[in-house]
Amino acid sequence: MAVTASPEQQRLLLDVQALDTKLLQLAHKRATVEQVKLVQDLEVALGSLDMQLVAARTHLADLSLSQSKAESDVEQVRNRAKRDQERLDSGAVNAVKELESLQHEIVSLSRRQAELEDVELEVMQQVEESQQVLERLTNERTEIETQLGTVRAELTAIMADLDGQKSALDSDRAGLAADVPADLLAFYDKVRADSGGVGAAMLHRGACQGCRIAVDATELQRIRNIDPQVVVRCEECRRILVRTAESGL
Repeated sequence: MAVTASPEQQRLLLDVQALDTKLLQLAHKRATVEQVKLVQDLEVALGSLDMQLVAARTHLADLSLSQSKAESDVEQVRNRAKRDQERLDSGAVNAVKELESLQHEIVSLSRRQAELEDVELEVMQQVEESQQVLERLTNERTEIETQLGTVRAELTAIMADLDGQKSALDSDRAGLAADVPADLLAFYDKVRADSGGVGAAMLHRGACQGCRIAVDATELQRIRNIDPQVVVRCEECRRILVRTAESGL
């Protein structure tokens, strides 16, 4: 059974369609807001830096333990050499073999101390480099976190503005839709869902403004003879054709 409505009510569909088109454009704009991708990228970068920071802190902690051990090893050898030297200098050792053994140990301890000090120096350099890496990563994280905060604030403001626009459009649409018969509005919504978001289009100078295709003469003549109360559709795109004074009928 054909859907019927007064010409005025049918023309209201064009106003409803205009608002629905704006709502679609708004939804597309919301889905393509640049800051959404920026926030995602920055969050990924922040997560990567957090993992690097954990690794850097662990490495620095390990090196700090190695440095403490190296310092302890050097101190032990230094103290041992000091005691031997003090014993040698005291004159308490008189036996030749014992003196030679003591002197040999002092020389050995001196070599050992030099080796351990080299190890200690190398570890200290590694600690310094690790601290620099940790500082660099920390600074990078601070910069990204600051940037993320800025972009999030921008995104919040943009979304709030878009939400406000949508709320206003929804309100305007509800006001217009209230004057459209329920069966006509339901029919329009179904056609719109099946036709890429455009459910109604004006028949303007013999052409459908939905698909931009001219209606052939035979179909135009048929439409002329149809009661203005009957809702007609485009043969090409199947959208509702709204007749006006500019339809060319």
